[in-house]
Amino acid sequence: MPSDILNKVVGVSIGLFVAAIILPVALQTLASATMTDVDPTVITVVTILLPVLAVIGIAVYFLPKMGK
Repeated sequence: MPSDILNKVVGVSIGLFVAAIILPVALQTLASATMTDVDPTVITVVTILLPVLAVIGIAVYFLPKMGK
């Protein structure tokens, strides 16, 4: 039983360590990104269609759970 808890603690620690390394680099890359040479269709998909699909997916996930 104690080794199960230890495995979870080690897993969470490694996950947080990896996130601490990758997250600042990813945020800096996103902040400096531009869409000057990107196709207009891709810009439309990323800025309009993807958020709409994400909202629909979240609604579909949570609506059945709210009915219980």
